[in-house]
Amino acid sequence: MKKKIVKGILSLGAVLFTSIALTTSAYACYFFLYQPEEPKCLREE
Repeated sequence: MKKKIVKGILSLGAVLFTSIALTTSAYACYFFLYQPEEPKCLREE
């Protein structure tokens, strides 16, 4: 009985952490692809 409960908690934790990791990586990819326009004062012309 105790092993079943522990296994269920660990499975729930694995699902939770996997979903957090996927969400975070998707946000990081979106943030990395965003290229704001370079300010004029930083341009080398």
